[in-house]
Amino acid sequence: MHFMFLILAFMLGAVVWGFFHANPRGVDARWLLACNIAILVLGVVLALAAAIPLYGDALAQRPDHKAIAVYLAIMVAGSGFMIVVAVGGLVRNLLLFPLGRRRPA
Repeated sequence: MHFMFLILAFMLGAVVWGFFHANPRGVDARWLLACNIAILVLGVVLALAAAIPLYGDALAQRPDHKAIAVYLAIMVAGSGFMIVVAVGGLVRNLLLFPLGRRRPA
């Protein structure tokens, strides 16, 4: 179980690093910051929205297996956050700030 947490932590770090490393150049810094904050907040909100009910349901099914319920909630939240950040980064770079609308860097 601890090994899976290490994998999740590494993947979270890689996705967040890639998200910021792929910031488009030649765009308004204020709009980019607002977009990045919105994507990250959306990721956290959706991750919690998925993890909290899953935790409650797992705990209701097996109250004596609290550790597994916590583990499942953390894994779902981390996976959901990574999906939202990765897709949000693609939407940011391809739709919101496409190459044709960027100034030369």
